[in-house]
Amino acid sequence: MPTITLRLTQTKQEMYQRMTVINTAFANWLLVHPEVNKATSKIFKEFSHGKFPSAVVNQTIREVKSKKKNQNTKSFKKLWCYLFQFDYHLFPKWH
Repeated sequence: MPTITLRLTQTKQEMYQRMTVINTAFANWLLVHPEVNKATSKIFKEFSHGKFPSAVVNQTIREVKSKKKNQNTKSFKKLWCYLFQFDYHLFPKWH
């Protein structure tokens, strides 16, 4: 798979790092959630009262379900946030 190199400003880099920390914590929380197989993006509200892009949440749910079922994963060290077209106007606190 080819590697994509992005030039990020310091602000965007910090935003992606914060999102990655939240995403990793959410993935680890979801691994032990009893209803992980029924999870939808609405489950994020049980984890946090903050806003988070549903595209990232849905991708994380798919990743966790797959890893738990196929690889018997116990925890994630880091689950990166892959959201290249992030709309800063919808989530001003991330900008």
